[in-house]
Amino acid sequence: MTFWTLTSNPLARFFKKDLLVQVDNDGIRVLQDETENQFFWEQLDSPPMFTLALDGGNLSFTAEGKPYRYRMLGYLLPFKYAKHFITFWGNKNAERLQSFLSDAYYQCTATFIRDSTVNSIRAFVNEEIQRWKGWDKVEGLSEQAKETANKLSNIHNWTSSDIDKIRQRYLQKQLTHYQDFFDSVESNPLTQKQRIACVTDNDNNLLLAGAGTGKTSVMVGKTGYLVKSEQAKPSEILMLAYGRIAALEMDERIKEKLGLDDVKASTFHSLGIKIISDVEGKKPSLSKLEDSPKAKAEWMNDQIETLMRDSDYRKALLEYFSSYYYVDKSPWDFSSQGAYLKYLNDNDIRSMRGEQVKSFGEMVIANWLFRKGINYQYEAKYRIDVATEEYRQYEPDFYLPDYDIYIEYYGTDENGNTAPYVNQERYHQSIAWKRETHKKYETGYVEVFYHQHKKGRLLNALEQELLSRNVDVNPIPDDVLLSNLEKMGQVTELARLLTALVDMYKAACLDDSGVERIINESLDPKQTEKALELLMPLYHSYQRYLHDHQVIDFNDMIGKALDYVQTGRFSSPWKYLLVDEFQDISEPRARLVKALRDSTPGCSLFCVGDDWQAIYRFSGADVRLTTEFSNYFGPTSETTLDMTFRFNNSIGEVATQFVTQNPVQLKKDIKSLVQVDKPAVSVIRQSSDEEGMSALDKALTSIANQVITSKQPSKNKVYLLARYWYQLPDIHQLRTLKHRYPTLEIENQSFHASKGKEAEYVVVLGLTTGKHGFPSEKQTPPLVDALLPQGDKFTHAEERRLFYVALTRAKHKAYLLADMMDASEFVTELLKKKYPIETEEFDVSLIQLEAEKITCHSCGTGILRPKVGQYGKFLSCSLYPRCKHKETPCTKCGSPMSRDIKEGFQVCIDTSCGDERPICKCGNEMKMRNGKYGKFWSCSTYRKSADKNCSYKVNC
Repeated sequence: MTFWTLTSNPLARFFKKDLLVQVDNDGIRVLQDETENQFFWEQLDSPPMFTLALDGGNLSFTAEGKPYRYRMLGYLLPFKYAKHFITFWGNKNAERLQSFLSDAYYQCTATFIRDSTVNSIRAFVNEEIQRWKGWDKVEGLSEQAKETANKLSNIHNWTSSDIDKIRQRYLQKQLTHYQDFFDSVESNPLTQKQRIACVTDNDNNLLLAGAGTGKTSVMVGKTGYLVKSEQAKPSEILMLAYGRIAALEMDERIKEKLGLDDVKASTFHSLGIKIISDVEGKKPSLSKLEDSPKAKAEWMNDQIETLMRDSDYRKALLEYFSSYYYVDKSPWDFSSQGAYLKYLNDNDIRSMRGEQVKSFGEMVIANWLFRKGINYQYEAKYRIDVATEEYRQYEPDFYLPDYDIYIEYYGTDENGNTAPYVNQERYHQSIAWKRETHKKYETGYVEVFYHQHKKGRLLNALEQELLSRNVDVNPIPDDVLLSNLEKMGQVTELARLLTALVDMYKAACLDDSGVERIINESLDPKQTEKALELLMPLYHSYQRYLHDHQVIDFNDMIGKALDYVQTGRFSSPWKYLLVDEFQDISEPRARLVKALRDSTPGCSLFCVGDDWQAIYRFSGADVRLTTEFSNYFGPTSETTLDMTFRFNNSIGEVATQFVTQNPVQLKKDIKSLVQVDKPAVSVIRQSSDEEGMSALDKALTSIANQVITSKQPSKNKVYLLARYWYQLPDIHQLRTLKHRYPTLEIENQSFHASKGKEAEYVVVLGLTTGKHGFPSEKQTPPLVDALLPQGDKFTHAEERRLFYVALTRAKHKAYLLADMMDASEFVTELLKKKYPIETEEFDVSLIQLEAEKITCHSCGTGILRPKVGQYGKFLSCSLYPRCKHKETPCTKCGSPMSRDIKEGFQVCIDTSCGDERPICKCGNEMKMRNGKYGKFWSCSTYRKSADKNCSYKVNC
C-alpha cells in the first residue's frame, strides 16, 4: 500500500523532467525518465532529508553508502512530509536492531560484560545513534521504534558507573547461584573477595593478593567455577605457575578439590616445550648442560680458557681487568668521604696486585704500572722524615723506588674543585705543601688528576710524564698477568659472571637494536661495551654448541615458543589463561602470555600477583608488569585479597609500613584474621663476641618458652632466615640447635627460598652492612643492570620487598638479630622511625645502645672498634686501611668517647662514668699534662721541642 505519492513541480514538467516518488512501508520507489529504482528502508543509512530549494523540494538520502538526490519536487512537499520520513525509517530499522539489542542485553545480564564487548557495543551504537537524531520529536513511531531509540540513547550515554552497576548485578547473581560451590570448594568457605575474584571475567584481570591471603584458593575456585558454570571446558583452561614444584602443588590441589584431571598447571618452560613440539612435530631435546649448573659452569670455563689462547681476547680481558672490572663511581656521587670509602670497601675494589686503594683512579694507575712492569710501592712512607707533631709521616700515593719518583693522584676537577664533602682550602694547602716538599728535597714528583681520569686521559698523561723522566717500560707477559689474576680468584669470578650473562642475554630476547640500546642506556656505556666484547665470543660458542648438538636450553623454550605464537604457526586452544605469581614474570614471558591471549578471540587473562613480594629482578622479573599492568595488557578489572590468614596484625603493621615506604608499591590495606595487642616483631641487639647466651639462643629460648605457655607442643616450625645461605648455621650447628630445643622444628631458609612458605616463628640473621649485608651494598655491573628490567628508583627497593617477605613468613612472631656496631640500615630504620616493634624483651649492652655515638669522626661512616697495639688499647676505624683514623678510649673505664664539636668536648658514652675531655681547636684529641703550674690540657700533637705543633692549651 502506497502512503504518499510525491510528484515533480511545474518547473520540472516545463523542462520535461517528470519525477514520481512513492513512499510506503517497504521503502521508496522512484520513477524517473522511464527508470524505476526501489530503495528499502533497511538499505537507507539514515532517514531521508526533504529540503526546499529555488527549484523546488529536494529529496536526498544515502543507501548502502551511495548518495542519491531527487530535485524539482513540489514546493510544499517538504513542509508536509519531511518530518514523517524518520517515522517510516525508524519503524523499519527498529526491527533490524532487535537482534543486536537482544545480544547486548544478553551480554549485560548473562555474562560479565568485558571491556572489549563494551567497546564493540559502544562503537556500533555511536554509529547507529547518528541515524536516529530527532527521533524524540517525531510522531507516529511505533512502540518498538521508540523503545529501540531509547535503548540506543541509554547505551550511548553509558558511564563507567553504569558499566560497574551492570557488572555488580551479574556478580551478585552468580555469587548467589554458586554459593554452595564457593562454600565447599576449599576446606574453609571462600571469602567474599575471593569469590568476586573467581567470578570477575574481564578481558584482562589482575588479582592483587597479599601474603597469606589465599591466592591459591582463588586459582582453584576460579578453575572450578569456570567448569561448573560451563564457561569453559577443562581443556580450554591453561594454568601457569612460576616453578615446577608450584605447578605440581597446584595440580594436586585441583585434583583434590575439584576432581579434575584435565586441568594441569604448567611452568613456562613446559608450555614452551608443548608449543615447540606442536609446531615442529616432535619434542625438542634439552641440552644436558641444563641438567647441571656445575657442568654448565665447567663448560663455560673451558670455553673461556680456549678464548684466552687468542691474543686479541687476552688483551681485551686484561684491559677489562685493568680498568673496567669494577664499577667506577664518581666521588662526587657520595655524601661523605666515608661513604665513598665504604663503597670501595663493600665492593672490595683492589689493584691487580691486591692493594686496597682509596679511589678508582688509584686502581687504574696501579694496574697500569703493574702491567707495564714498572716497580712501584703503594702508599710507601716518604724516604725523608717530614713528620711533625701535627702530621704523621708523609705517604705519597705511589713511589717508583728504581727512579726515586713519587706519583700523587689528586681528586680535583678541571677547575680545581674537590668533592663537596672535602675541605677544598685545606686540600689545596696540602697539594701546595707536597709540591714544596718535593722541590725542597729534590725528589722526583708527578701529579695527575681526577678530571684526567674522568675524560679518559689519565694514563696517557702519566705515560708522557714518566717517559720524559726516562722511566723504562717492560710489559709483563699476558699469561703472567692472567696467572696472577687467577690466583686472586678474579678470573674465576669473571667466568662466573660471563656464564650468567650468557643466560641473561638470551633471556632478554634482544635484536641488534636492543644491543645498541642497552649500551647507550647503561649506567656506564664504556664498561658495558667492554663487557660485551668478552661476552659475545662466549655467547656465539654456546650457540654453536646448541646448534651442533641439535638441542635447546631453557631460554630457547620461551624464545622459540614466542616466535611460533606471534607468527601464527601455533594456534592456541585456550580460552582462559590463569597465571600465578605474576609479580615474578619477565617481559619475554609476559610477551608470550599476551601473544597467546591475542591469538584466540574472546580469550580472558587472569593474573595473580603481589608487587610487595617482587624479589626476582636478578632472574629477569619485572615488577612494573604488575604495578603498570593495564599499560601493558590493556584495560583491566582489578580485584584484591586483603585478609591474611597467616600473620597477625602486629607483624602486618610493621611489614606494611616498611614496604610501603617505596611510593611505587601499590597501596593495599591488608587486614589480619589474628589480632594481638602487643608487638610481634622483636629486635635482639647483641654482638657475636659478647659474653653469655648468644642472640640466636635468646630468640630460640624465648620461642620455646612461648610454646610451653601456648600448650601447643606440636607443629611449632621455626625458620632461621638470612639473605645468604652461608650466614645460617651449618648442618652440625643446626643439629645441635634441634637437640637443644626439641619442641621446635628448626629449619634453615634463605629469604628467597622461604617465599610461599610459612612457619610459626622466624629468626632473621645476617642483618649487617656491606657487600654481603642486607641490604647488599654490592654494586651491580652495568651490563648486568642493562640486561635486567629497569629497577625502582627508590633505594634498595627490591631488598626492601625481600625483607617484607622474610617478616611475613611468621605466623606468631619474628626475631631480628642485629649487632648495632654493624647493623643493617633496615634495622636502624625500624628503631629510628619508631616502628611498633619490641626493643626491650632482652637486655642490651651499653655499646649496642650507644652505637651511633662511636662512628668514626674522621670519615663519618666507619665504626670505631677496640684494638690493642704496642702502646695499649685504642679505637680504630672499621674502614681501615682506607681510613686510618684512631682514637683513645676513656682513660677511666675504657669505653669509647663521643664528641661534641660545638661544645668542644669528648664525653664517655657510659653515663655512669661521665668522664670528659676537651677537643683541641685543630680537631685532635687533647691530653692532660703536668706543668710547673699544675695540670693542663694540651693538643695530643704538642711537644716543646717541635718546630711545628699545635700549642693550644686548656687549664684544668
